[in-house]
Amino acid sequence: MSTGLPANLINDQNVVMDKYGLLTLATSNYEVTIAPQVGGSLRSLDWRGLPVFRKARTGHILDAACFPIVPFCNRIALGRFAVDGVEHRLPSNFPDTWHPHALHGYGWVRPWQVMALDGASIRLVHDYDEGVWPWRYRAEQQVTVAADGVRIRMSVTNLSSSPMPAGLGFHPYFPGDDSAVYHGLHRGEWETSPDGLPQSLVDAGRAVDWWQGAPMTRRVVDTIQEGRKGKLTIQRPADGLLIEMEPSDGLPCTGVYVGRDADFFCVEPLSHPTDAINRAPEKMAMLAEGETLKASLLIRASRIRTQDD
Repeated sequence: MSTGLPANLINDQNVVMDKYGLLTLATSNYEVTIAPQVGGSLRSLDWRGLPVFRKARTGHILDAACFPIVPFCNRIALGRFAVDGVEHRLPSNFPDTWHPHALHGYGWVRPWQVMALDGASIRLVHDYDEGVWPWRYRAEQQVTVAADGVRIRMSVTNLSSSPMPAGLGFHPYFPGDDSAVYHGLHRGEWETSPDGLPQSLVDAGRAVDWWQGAPMTRRVVDTIQEGRKGKLTIQRPADGLLIEMEPSDGLPCTGVYVGRDADFFCVEPLSHPTDAINRAPEKMAMLAEGETLKASLLIRASRIRTQDD
């Protein structure tokens, strides 16, 4: 299998590339594996040998540890929307099957090109000029691994002459078990239909923990939380792991998915809520030609402190 990676980009002995084009960056604490050809996705993120994100078991994008969301977040209802009076219809972009709504943009289902690589970071680019999404754009993603955490930076630049609605997000998957507890303060949470579309926003009047300390598996949801305050944390007492995620200020929303029988759950920092292009276009960025939207996510892991510590 061709990796599409120029040999001169590998210039650090800490970079490992396997025959399938998977690239692994490592420090003393963190190890990240990236698949540029599989949606620019992370296939694993480990801290001291423990899985922070779930590990991909296949080469499919839906088995990822984390994938980039660009140029819009989550669902566009039936793929239909209008901008400046012009109506558009996006076909299903769900891998291997039909889905009624356009989902997660196009970065996750397109290959990314490696532009720079060393032992600590990788920079990827995804250029879109296919015409299904009505605008041309360039997306960039940089993953940096350090002793104190993993930072993912992402941007999207409008390359078309007309203004482009835009959003960014990160879609990590976490190993699921009955001990996992998610904590994130948000002012509102959307009640959604069975197919994940927003129906009504429940406003608490202030940023609150919608799980109230209960395990993740206590609720079965596919929702969006709005008005984030502070970082997002996940505790997994079963393996003694504390995970902290610090989204940039441009990611005020969090998508949360917990299935009935799945062995994973998702906590997704996002720039706008589901179907914002139809329901609340003011919550999306509107990029002029050449304008860029940026976002970043810092992930850290540590041991859960106990009374004996």
